[in-house]
Amino acid sequence: MRRSNDGASRQKVKRTGSHNVITRPENITDQVYRALRQRIVQGEIAEGERMVEAALAEEFNVSKTPVREALSRLASERLAERIPGGGVIARAMSYEEVADYLEVREVLEGLGAEKAAVRAAQSDIAKLESIIDESEAAGANGDLNSYSVLDSAFHTTIICMGDNIALKEIMPLLHDKIRVVMKASVALPGRFPKSVEEHRSVLRALAEGDPREAGAQMRKHIMSTRAAVMERLTSQNSKQEQ
Repeated sequence: MRRSNDGASRQKVKRTGSHNVITRPENITDQVYRALRQRIVQGEIAEGERMVEAALAEEFNVSKTPVREALSRLASERLAERIPGGGVIARAMSYEEVADYLEVREVLEGLGAEKAAVRAAQSDIAKLESIIDESEAAGANGDLNSYSVLDSAFHTTIICMGDNIALKEIMPLLHDKIRVVMKASVALPGRFPKSVEEHRSVLRALAEGDPREAGAQMRKHIMSTRAAVMERLTSQNSKQEQ
């Protein structure tokens, strides 16, 4: 396929194995941006890993222009950063940044749980029960990738149940910022079963339609998660300093 020199040309990136191919009409820059963003938040592109324009342009079968524009957008979101001498790498978050994001998450998800408790339908409760059961099975089998996806689904479902426009807009962005460190924290000894039990405590409050308790249990869960994440980062930093 002929490469486009215009980032606004309309094509679509389709993932095929480890490669991406432009297959049908849609904005090239947007598609490259979304594909790279997904790789970063899922940890497929590691922190500090360089993203080379020429190599990515060849992989996506596009010109360098949409790749360059996509990288600029990622840098503006602080998911990537430009390095001296040229080039762009996946940005590593500082200890302080992670702590700040989790602090905000504690407040917002507590609010989200309160709102969800008021609006919860039986079908919502059943969906959350299913997610918890599946996540427990995934964790017991050592499938932390599936557990991470299901954990995200649990929190996203609760935010959607509350039907607050601002929370539904803000929380996906917040989750993406810290998804990599959150995923790694589950591997800490004892964290997985504790997280599952915390989810069940939140669910019980939602099923009882108790906003105050639902908010309290969600904040307690995020506080526990925050402690686990910060413990991992502290340990990681100590090893790097040795």
